[in-house]
Amino acid sequence: MRNLLLKVVLFFLFFGVFTSSLAAQMITDVSGRSVEVTAKIERIVALRGALSLVCYLNLADRVVGVEHHEVKQTSWVGAQGRSYRMANPHLGSLPIIGSRNKPQAEKIMATKPDIILLGSGSNHLAEQLERQTSIPVVVVETGDLGDNKQRLYRSLQLIGTICGVEQRSQEVVDQIDKNIADLTRRTHDISPPEQKTVYIGGLQFKVAHGILGTACNYPPFQMVNARNVVDDIVVKNKLIRGRFTINKETFISLDPDVLFVCASGLDLVKNDLEAPVYQRIKANSLGRVYLLMPHYYAADPATVLSEAWYIGKILYPERFQDIEIERVADQLYSFFVGRPLYREMAAIFGGFTKLSESVCQQ
Repeated sequence: MRNLLLKVVLFFLFFGVFTSSLAAQMITDVSGRSVEVTAKIERIVALRGALSLVCYLNLADRVVGVEHHEVKQTSWVGAQGRSYRMANPHLGSLPIIGSRNKPQAEKIMATKPDIILLGSGSNHLAEQLERQTSIPVVVVETGDLGDNKQRLYRSLQLIGTICGVEQRSQEVVDQIDKNIADLTRRTHDISPPEQKTVYIGGLQFKVAHGILGTACNYPPFQMVNARNVVDDIVVKNKLIRGRFTINKETFISLDPDVLFVCASGLDLVKNDLEAPVYQRIKANSLGRVYLLMPHYYAADPATVLSEAWYIGKILYPERFQDIEIERVADQLYSFFVGRPLYREMAAIFGGFTKLSESVCQQ
């Protein structure tokens, strides 16, 4: 009888350890932190840009709380035009768990998430949230489709592993790689003398900027082997995601063949380009100024890739004759967020078009 009792106790001890191991998994997040998470994630809170990654992985139905700007209209420049949010309107009816800069532990806990995904911020913030909520906090990154592409891929794959959607995460990575490979194939053999020189202005970083707000190593330019005239400049001021302001004299001296303008700084850019000092810039005087749509959180893949296809068609139309940008953009939006959004995006930002022909809400 005693031996039987001992066997029963040992069985339940083993079974408890076994089931406990099945109920949790230890992962290493993008910041290098070791985090124990439950094996089955059904309820998600995603902060500071991580919500976009969750939506690309078709996990929007598991989100149980969102930041203030996902529900309320704010003065933030990204209040409109975030594809993941436009494709998932139900997110606007979820409980608010604080703002981007001030997540509120009590409100997060009230939504009872299995996990908190943190898209940007220090390890200190992650540890603080974990202490305050007793909920696992996993740091990921929205990255970009350029130099930080691998960090984006790792984040997508990490979320895929945690949430049991590994196949979808790999499909997202493969789709990005497939588009970049096709863009590269069409433009890799363009010799330096044949390459058009390009410049992008009006980029948003911290605040809106006019024509002098630009970026080096700009991913859509890199994808089509365009010569960004600021890539060789030694930048003395601090870069913000590769973005910085250039001085007026330098911009004029660079005199690019084609100007691209981000819609986030559209009004400022229009005022700038009307000034006499910019009239002698070749691209401006010849009407080679084109409008682009913003891509928030650095790597909205559908918008970034659509932009690269558009830039390639503008610079080298003979190599992109088969490309209809509206159709390509809607295919990309449908894949990444589940809905063709080009017309809605164009209604807000003007779409991909000549600046002189643009019409938008802004």
